[in-house]
Amino acid sequence: MDFNQITGVIPDEIYGLNSLQQLDLNDNEITGSISSNIGDLQFLTFFQVDHNQLSDTIPSEMGDLSNLRIAFLSDNDLTGEMPSEVCALRNNTSPPGVLGVLVTDCSGNPPEVDCPCCSSCA
Repeated sequence: MDFNQITGVIPDEIYGLNSLQQLDLNDNEITGSISSNIGDLQFLTFFQVDHNQLSDTIPSEMGDLSNLRIAFLSDNDLTGEMPSEVCALRNNTSPPGVLGVLVTDCSGNPPEVDCPCCSSCA
C-alpha cells in the first residue's frame, strides 16, 4: 500500500490481522502514532512506514515482534529513544534476535530518535 496517498492514522483493525507478515505503508500521508497494539502482529517480518507523518515515540511493544526482520521508520516525526526491547531484537540478546535491518531518523544532532542499535540512520 505504499505510494497511495493514504491519509489519517493506521486503523486499529490493522493490528487485529494476527497472521499479517508484511505491512508496507511507506510514502503516504499517515499521521498519528504507532499503536502499542503493534506487538499483537506476531507473524510480522517486514514493517515499512517511512516517509509519512507519524509522531510520538516508538512503542516498546515492537520488541514483542520476534519474527521481525526489517523495519523502516525514517522520515517521520518520531522522537525519543529506541526502546531497549526493540534493540534486543537487533542485538541478538533476546531469542531469536532476527531483526537485521532497523532504520530511523537517528543521524541529526541531536537525533530525532536516539537509536544506538539501528543498522542505518537517515
